[in-house]
Amino acid sequence: MPFLHQDDIREVGKEFSRSLGATPEEALRRLGRSRRDHYDIFLSQTTRDAEIVLGVYSILVDMGYAVFCDWLEAPSPRRDEVTPANAEFIRDMMRISDTLLFLDTYNADQSLWMCWELGWFDGSKGLVAILPVLPEGMRYYRQREFLGLYPYVEVTEERKLKIVRPNVRGPNGVMIIEAPNSRSFDAWRKHPNDPMRPRTPGYPGRQF
Repeated sequence: MPFLHQDDIREVGKEFSRSLGATPEEALRRLGRSRRDHYDIFLSQTTRDAEIVLGVYSILVDMGYAVFCDWLEAPSPRRDEVTPANAEFIRDMMRISDTLLFLDTYNADQSLWMCWELGWFDGSKGLVAILPVLPEGMRYYRQREFLGLYPYVEVTEERKLKIVRPNVRGPNGVMIIEAPNSRSFDAWRKHPNDPMRPRTPGYPGRQF
């Protein structure tokens, strides 16, 4: 199962929230109040995807990762309001996180927060990857716009995370496939010198 799919992840989120006797939104609020001094993953997501977010969060936690998922925990009661106080809170949480996973769904491109989080983390730490949740029936992930700059996450048969470098077309239009083009998530986050960006021939050492 290289990719997560929406219906499956929604069911995981619903089951997790039922185990807490709460709605997905309420469950995420409770989880957001459990603060740590350090996080393996900052999960960049949108409030429009409550069930999906909760399902992905529970899967990542089951894998053993410390995950920060801010959900109505910024200083303003309305997370959709981009304010200096909210931004400073989010930035503080990103500072104590090793990596950022951008939860790419249909709703992600409507989020002002997610683009800002990705840009800040990219410039500050570099270890950004896209975690797609695909519609049912879609087997391949087609990265859109600038998200194609970043590696994406697959799930191995052993239910481990794998980081995959996206393919890129060279100046002559030929598709370039590097080998090896993937590594385990744990190896990736511990060796930040190669963030698995696609490389273009003609620009030695430069990554895009």
